[in-house]
Amino acid sequence: MEIKISLDEYADVPFIKKLLSQIKGITSFEVSENDKIDSWKEIENSDEFIKLIEKSRNEIKNGECKDYSEELIDSIFKK
Repeated sequence: MEIKISLDEYADVPFIKKLLSQIKGITSFEVSENDKIDSWKEIENSDEFIKLIEKSRNEIKNGECKDYSEELIDSIFKK
């Protein structure tokens, strides 16, 4: 059985690790930042997103537009 816990950036990770290691029945735990879900504000303010939007605008101006930008979709959903 697994339990997934999401923490904000201010969580006291060392304390949580110590707490989990002392609870009976917990055989192991893993701390990972890979599953972080960015807010739209974080995405919109990222350099990568700004560059992709500018690239998309230039493609539209030059008549090279597509229905959607594959890079944009992959970047947003981190594929």
